Amino acid sequence: MFGKLFILRFVSIFVIYILLVGHSPWGGYQAYRQQHLLIMSTREDAPTYPFSKILVEIINQELPEASARPARARTFKRVQSLFSTGQMPLVLLSKKNARALINGTGHFRKYGKTKGFVIYNFEDLILLAEPNFPNRHAWQLTKVFMDPASESINAKSPLETKQVTDIHKGTLMALSGESIPQLE
Repeated sequence: MFGKLFILRFVSIFVIYILLVGHSPWGGYQAYRQQHLLIMSTREDAPTYPFSKILVEIINQELPEASARPARARTFKRVQSLFSTGQMPLVLLSKKNARALINGTGHFRKYGKTKGFVIYNFEDLILLAEPNFPNRHAWQLTKVFMDPASESINAKSPLETKQVTDIHKGTLMALSGESIPQLE
């Protein structure tokens, strides 16, 4: 009996300690997200994950300081949650699913509308940035995708195609030939 009471007290004290110090076992994820440019995709939008790995390779060749990495969410619900809260800065989706994310329709009907901005197009895939994505970073990514070498991945300027939402300001700056913006 004494042993069970001791264990119960120890567990209670441990839980209270965790709550008081605000320590999260997921802190490592936050640090990882700050160190790497993550491009989220989802298993439910099949072509996005393999293509995100190609984008990461191209970005890291041109902008090694970005330390880009692919990230894959299991479900559309998780995509919407991470993207709408700014936990993931970029998401790669098919046009149909990108439109649904922005408008809160289709797979995203239960979760409502989500604000995002177009960075670049790749045939049926669109790279979107969350609203707080810095203009400087959007400008740099756009320059990478404007490079003639990006023709191999069918990179298309968002000015050349109909968009599912507004184009990111940093992307527009790069496409119009403006100089790189300062980091906000």
